[in-house]
Amino acid sequence: MAGIFSEAVMFVKVAIPIPSAEVFTYAVPEAFVAAAALGKRVLVPFGRKRLTGWIIEIPSAAMPDQTIKEIIDLPDPEPLFDRQDLACYEWISRYYMRPLGKVLGEILPGGIDVKSNRWIRPAEASAIGKNSFTAGQKEILARLASFPEGLPLRRLSRIIGKNNLYGDLHLLETSGFVISEERLNRPAVRPKWEKWIGLRADIPAGIKLTAKQAALVALLRERGETPVSGLPDRLREAGFLRTLEQRTVVRLREQELFRGPGPTPEIGRNGNGITPNGAQEKTLTEIRTCLVSGRFSPCLLHGVTGSGKTEVYLRAVDEVLRDGGGAVYLVPEIALTTQLLSRIRERFPEREIAVLHSGISRSARYDQWKRLRRGDIHLVVGARSALFAPVRNLRLIIVDEEHDPSYKQDDRLRYNARDLALVRGKFAGATVILGSATPGIQTFFQAESGRYRHLTLPSRVDDRPLPRIEVVDMRTERDEQGRAPLLSHPLVTALRETLAQRKQTLLFLNRRGFHTFLFCPDCGHVFACPSCDLALTHHAALGVLKCHHCDFTAKPSGICPACRGNHVRSQGAGTERVEKETKKLFPDARVARMDSDTTSRKGDAEKILRGLDRGEIDILVGTQMITKGHDFPEITLVGVLAADASLNIPDFRAAERTFQTLTQVSGRGGRGDQPGRVVVQSFNPGHYAIRRAQEHDYAGFYADEIRFRRELGYPPFSRLIGFHFSGPKKAEGKKAVAEIGKRVQELAATVAGGKVGVIGPAESPLVRLRGRYRWQMLLKGAESAPLHLLAEKILEGAGRGLEIQVDVDPVHFM
Repeated sequence: MAGIFSEAVMFVKVAIPIPSAEVFTYAVPEAFVAAAALGKRVLVPFGRKRLTGWIIEIPSAAMPDQTIKEIIDLPDPEPLFDRQDLACYEWISRYYMRPLGKVLGEILPGGIDVKSNRWIRPAEASAIGKNSFTAGQKEILARLASFPEGLPLRRLSRIIGKNNLYGDLHLLETSGFVISEERLNRPAVRPKWEKWIGLRADIPAGIKLTAKQAALVALLRERGETPVSGLPDRLREAGFLRTLEQRTVVRLREQELFRGPGPTPEIGRNGNGITPNGAQEKTLTEIRTCLVSGRFSPCLLHGVTGSGKTEVYLRAVDEVLRDGGGAVYLVPEIALTTQLLSRIRERFPEREIAVLHSGISRSARYDQWKRLRRGDIHLVVGARSALFAPVRNLRLIIVDEEHDPSYKQDDRLRYNARDLALVRGKFAGATVILGSATPGIQTFFQAESGRYRHLTLPSRVDDRPLPRIEVVDMRTERDEQGRAPLLSHPLVTALRETLAQRKQTLLFLNRRGFHTFLFCPDCGHVFACPSCDLALTHHAALGVLKCHHCDFTAKPSGICPACRGNHVRSQGAGTERVEKETKKLFPDARVARMDSDTTSRKGDAEKILRGLDRGEIDILVGTQMITKGHDFPEITLVGVLAADASLNIPDFRAAERTFQTLTQVSGRGGRGDQPGRVVVQSFNPGHYAIRRAQEHDYAGFYADEIRFRRELGYPPFSRLIGFHFSGPKKAEGKKAVAEIGKRVQELAATVAGGKVGVIGPAESPLVRLRGRYRWQMLLKGAESAPLHLLAEKILEGAGRGLEIQVDVDPVHFM
């Protein structure tokens, strides 16, 4: 409904999740005036549709007379965010160059939005037999005849097998043979209610009860008010309870039931009786100083692997909770939350802990969000999205393994949770601890410059030694056929010795599948994905070739489709092949594999880690999942099969990632009473990243790397904004990108005043992905303001036919 309103009417400004930065004004009907508040969802008319938006302002001054639509509904009894949260969200929207409505839609709990979809239904008049219709129009009418109530347009398109039905539908609708209408969808996530029963205080004296009724009254006198679902079956029949309610014996009421993350399996040592060593006590003293100050205090906690960083985190959390504050504890991978939660729940048995990550159901995330807003829960643990949890009186944010690139989201809102932890901490006046054994170069630079407090844990707990790292030069390793072996002789020997000692081993290879790819040696044909410029990975256990980017699958063939030759061969190796080769070498060993193929279902990762913790696994083969944060004291050997893999990617951070990965995976060994040993296989053993990792020399690596960054002007000596362009047609896309590149060079000189350098545009390393051709461009400058100004101008004149994505502070460049 729209109309002209008097000054007495309330108006609200609403952000809607559409690709526009515009905010829209709506009138509030009188029935909703008392309930309207900043942070609440509203259902609003928007063109022909009805969409969910969020109230971001209630103007104090009257709006000018104009035709304004009214909101349709206010579904929330309480707001999802407050003014301080909104200020942070608006900062995120500006910095990451994404409309506020989109930001809110991606930060706030998912599945709760109400929106309308276009439905098509047949009109009463039948027209299927008319000869004047095209074959496409006749098919639409024939399909709709089976669905007199109509179909969503998307489903109708799937049934017919065509995406574009608009032309045919327009003619049918204007001719009166079909009706198009917008219908509201029920949200996927809704509050859950539970019926409770209790005795009334004013039960009539001398009331006569049956034996069954008397049994219920006696039970309620013993238990007090209780959920109906908890009653014995014979006492919870609806008619029976209704009769007692009508006789004023019992009171029935609905109470919201809050869904949680579910039980956490016990994995790893909890160590509640740990006494902090001198270095830990010194670090905790400095953290207490930060907490007491009540001001934003960014800290880097740089501690070697096994130095007791987690114990410091938990003691800091304890201080905050005992003082009535709230804390957020971030880990880079969902798999890491299991062992951490086991330890936290043992540490704080009386506390309820919210767990937020994509592996938790949307209903549980929504319910936990509401309880955090109410102040019922004060501690949140989770992956990057947990950063946005509405914790009351936020005093502490912990970002464990802060260097990890998993904190960066690479689609939709392309934020970095590590960076936003600092932003949120600044808004809240909280202490932010960035912890790592291998801090990011940019983080360490800030600590060295005095912008972050630098806390150190230089040695392992109980003075345990760091693992001894042996680097094997794979250029000199050969098997019986004269080829470089998958497992070198030193690694096989070390595996044999570790098995004899009844200890455990991790074998790390950051590549899934059996063989990297299949190819034909006769003509050079590589079995590739038809939609991406990537070789298909062979998964022998599943008997398929698979693209790890678009999920295309195909059956492997012994015949080359290009030349029809029958000499198809495999090249490379993945975790699946390593698992098979290890089992072949050590048939009595219990070998398991942990990668995204073996952990695709809920609970898979926990099952593997629980087996490792219980000593049911001798050798665990895995990808980067096994390199981070795990603490299993019986692991004494770590094997790194391809240390060079990450050195060869087109990324200025390649050496940093290699050093971090080698140091982190090496740190999984030797955490118990027996010293650890690491065998690193490399074709480039002299590279400074590998050499410094072997020496456990972070300071030396930082000195090498910062010199390279300074010479080339890369972060931390500059800021970056990346642009990704894609289109379905290569020639047209290439032409459009070239025109953008020419325009950007002109803008860089005029708008940015020469303060921004432009690299590209050029083809992306992955030229084609999911059927779209890809190009990228990088803006580089010392200051953020001119970079953002230039980026905004580029988006204003964006070329048609191209999809353009902006990536502020990019982490990945493929």
